[in-house]
Amino acid sequence: MAMSITLDVLDAVLIRLKDAHGKALAIEYFPEQPASYRLNHAVGAVLISYSKSNFNNVEALDSTWMARDMTIPLTLMFRQLHGKKGVIAYLDHLRETLTGWTPPHCDTALKPVSEIFLAQNAGIWQYAQDFNTRINQIQVSNDIPPHLRYEDYS
Repeated sequence: MAMSITLDVLDAVLIRLKDAHGKALAIEYFPEQPASYRLNHAVGAVLISYSKSNFNNVEALDSTWMARDMTIPLTLMFRQLHGKKGVIAYLDHLRETLTGWTPPHCDTALKPVSEIFLAQNAGIWQYAQDFNTRINQIQVSNDIPPHLRYEDYS
């Protein structure tokens, strides 16, 4: 099976956030079943997911090559709103951790594009923070000679 550039980028974001904040927070992928998610960490959690990509016009005449603007949303779930361990402080900390850092396969560094309050339910404050980066999307050629195909070497 071919690699997934999207999963590689998300894995790298997860590792970067765990390295920077993993002792203070739960850093996880967004759950498959959000309705049954339970915040077990004493302070809060950052949930990483993938929401969308926008593709620009084709940049080449002889092949399909275009810029892919990828959005990576973080969902913050915290027990406290204000203070050192509050979600507002961590919006700043997470932005500082990711802004200007370039994940693998990406042509541009991550930049924050939005932050928004989502909800407050049962004492849990929820915010969303979106980051964008750019990746080049290039056509995969089906014209690879049989003697150069990957499956012949596996």
